[in-house]
Amino acid sequence: AQHSTPLPPMASRWLQRAYHDAARAPRVDTLRCFSSGAAHALPKAHHRLRAIPSTASSDGESQLDLHQLDTDLFMAKRESLWVPPGGRGVFGGQVVGLALHACELTVEPGRVCHSLHSYFVMPGDPNHDIIFNIGRSSDRRSFATRSVQAVQYGKIIFQAEISFCNADEKSSMSHQLSMPDVPPPEALVSHAELLQRLAPLLPASMRKTLENIASIPIEMRFVDPPDLLDPNPPLKAATQHIWVKVKQRLNDSPHVHRASAAYFSDHALLATALRPHGVNFPSPKLGAMASLDHSMWFHSSSFRADEWMLYSMHSPWAGNGRGLSFGH
Repeated sequence: AQHSTPLPPMASRWLQRAYHDAARAPRVDTLRCFSSGAAHALPKAHHRLRAIPSTASSDGESQLDLHQLDTDLFMAKRESLWVPPGGRGVFGGQVVGLALHACELTVEPGRVCHSLHSYFVMPGDPNHDIIFNIGRSSDRRSFATRSVQAVQYGKIIFQAEISFCNADEKSSMSHQLSMPDVPPPEALVSHAELLQRLAPLLPASMRKTLENIASIPIEMRFVDPPDLLDPNPPLKAATQHIWVKVKQRLNDSPHVHRASAAYFSDHALLATALRPHGVNFPSPKLGAMASLDHSMWFHSSSFRADEWMLYSMHSPWAGNGRGLSFGH
């Protein structure tokens, strides 16, 4: 994953754009069925990914669920949208995962995503449904391309180009970076357990924030966990390693695992750019942080997002109110 994010003060200015300038759109009732992975689904179908469960919805709505309104037109209901602690809009990884899910529903079976390039144009309002409008840019013998725009109040909040290739493509040439030498996840303390240890040390007014952090449906184990109570953490190298997986067991559909990986690829990535500056996230030192753009490359479709994967991140640069981070 490649990711850039603004750092204060630019973040504050960027997030101060006015986007509540239109009346709330009417709700659309939808039928419920499971996603079949077909290229063309019936209008008014409900495509449910049992990957990222919502903590806010009473009907079991997943954070990657989509309702199909018409051909190439999908909706994510506001009840399933999540705002991370310290954020002012919908979690960027959730928007990326939803956009990828929507595009996957419009390509022929046997096509898999290999690259995604996106921009966050405006912060997403968690109190309003998000509409995903898909454009079929191309369908060729070996590749297909989709464009997607996420819209609220008639304005684009996110847009992406996503490319798909044939799943059965083979090559005699293959190489990849070596895996870093880090402790296995079984030797590390879970992030949830670290947060539980902090709870008795915090005033009641801050425990709600802690609960929100712990509610994320991703299990994480930091190789070098941050001390969230330290107001002046030591300066560290702009690298970090985290073992990650979805907390619950997923089905075997590969696009469920790709959408889930897209979801958690945006978590902790931007915080990597803060480590050389002695700042935690969230932190009172930060006015706000927000994603500007996010890119991903999928080199294999055989991974499972509900099994441990090492997320190795580094930030080669920060300046001018922006930071750049990469992750493998």
